This record gives sequence, structure tokens and C-alpha cells, in this order.
Amino acid sequence: MAPAGASTTYEGAVKFGWTITNSFTAHIASNFTSGQTSFSTGSGTIQQGTGAGVGTCNTTAVGDTVTSYSLSYGNISAGASATTGCNYKNAIGISVLTNDSNGFVVYETLDTQTTPTTYGLCIFPDSTSLSTTTPTSVNSTAPVAGTFGTTLTACAGSGVVLGNAPGAVTNAATGGDVALTPPGPTTGAYTTSTPTATAVFGVAAIVPASTTTTYFLGEDVQLNIPYTAASGTFTHAIILYFLPQ
Repeated sequence: MAPAGASTTYEGAVKFGWTITNSFTAHIASNFTSGQTSFSTGSGTIQQGTGAGVGTCNTTAVGDTVTSYSLSYGNISAGASATTGCNYKNAIGISVLTNDSNGFVVYETLDTQTTPTTYGLCIFPDSTSLSTTTPTSVNSTAPVAGTFGTTLTACAGSGVVLGNAPGAVTNAATGGDVALTPPGPTTGAYTTSTPTATAVFGVAAIVPASTTTTYFLGEDVQLNIPYTAASGTFTHAIILYFLPQ
């Protein structure tokens, strides 16, 4: 004879859960070749903008490789009455692999909090969409120089004036690959707030989550020198920010 209450069913539950941690890997390359599934060295082509009164660019970059993290513009003769624009094709390449479901967006700034008066950079994104191979330069012919007043105020075509850093930057003259964990690269320290500069690749280029696909972005960098520039040797850096969404 069954014990009293044996027909009653009792239920309980044990909850289980887990967290998949975010992973993020990014690399920077200088002077890269387009159409590749990984970074390889290009030919270091620099285009000279034309026009009356412009100076002279050195059209061959010397010694730059994908791992030199440098853009060698060499000797430049300032113009007599106009800005000299020297555009480095396929200057900076960026690759990102992340499983972050919200993705990352790339921002860039100069290595200074103040707007320079002796030079200015125009950034020409090679595309506003992502690619699984290294992109091709958007400039088949040389873009004209940017517009210089006291400072660089505008760029030709699709060019974007590179803005200032939102916080202090140190050791700016040292190039190098990006630190793989935010907030920043080994080239210097800066605030972790959203930069005041434009997201040069646009909202369409937010790097999506993928555990297997590396996405590439790339850009030309045009160095603009006003005709009033004094002689000297100068070294600066472009700071790249990889910000989670």
C-alpha cells in the first residue's frame, strides 16, 4: 500500500547562465597595398596637388613599410603664394576583429589639443563601407590642396579636416601598433570620452560583431603646408581611437 501523498509531484529548478566576454583585436598599418586579405607593403606613392603658386612635394616615400608606422613625406618646398598639398595614397590601413555585438567605430585626431597653423591634415577615407580586403585609394588623381586661412579649414572632394585631440597626448612622436585593449594606443594617453573629431569613416563603417571575419578600412593622408611655413624638420602623430558602441 503506497504511502499517503505519494501521488503528489513536487518541482524545483536550478538556474544556469553564462557571459561571453568581449574580444577585440585591431592592427594599424602604414603604406599598405590594396586588395589583400592581410597588410602588405605598398609602393609609397605621394601625389602633388596642382595650381598656381604651389610648392613641390617629394612624390616618393622612402623607407615606409606596413610595420614602420610612419608616413615619410620627405623634403617639401613651400609654395610662393598657395598651399602645397602632398597626398599619401593608402597611407593608413586599419583592421578590426571583434565579437562585440554593438561593434566599434573608429575616430582619429591630431596629437595636439590646439589647431596647428604651420600644417594641416586632410583625411580621405577610401570607403565608408567595410571590406574583407584592404581597400583601394579613393584618389586616382592628385587632389588639390586644402583651404588654408590661419589654419586648415577645408579639404578637396571627400577629404575631412583632421581635428584636435580631446585631451592631453604624450609621446606623440612615437609610432606603433595599437594597444589591443581600449582605452588607447601606446603612442600616448588621452581622455576616454568621445573625441570631438569626426568619425572619419562614417556611421556605415561601424565594425560589426564577427568571430571569424576581419574587416578593413583605409585612408589617404594629405599633408597641407601653407606658403608662409618656416623651414625646419617636424614630427607629429595621428591618434586613432577604437570606441565601443
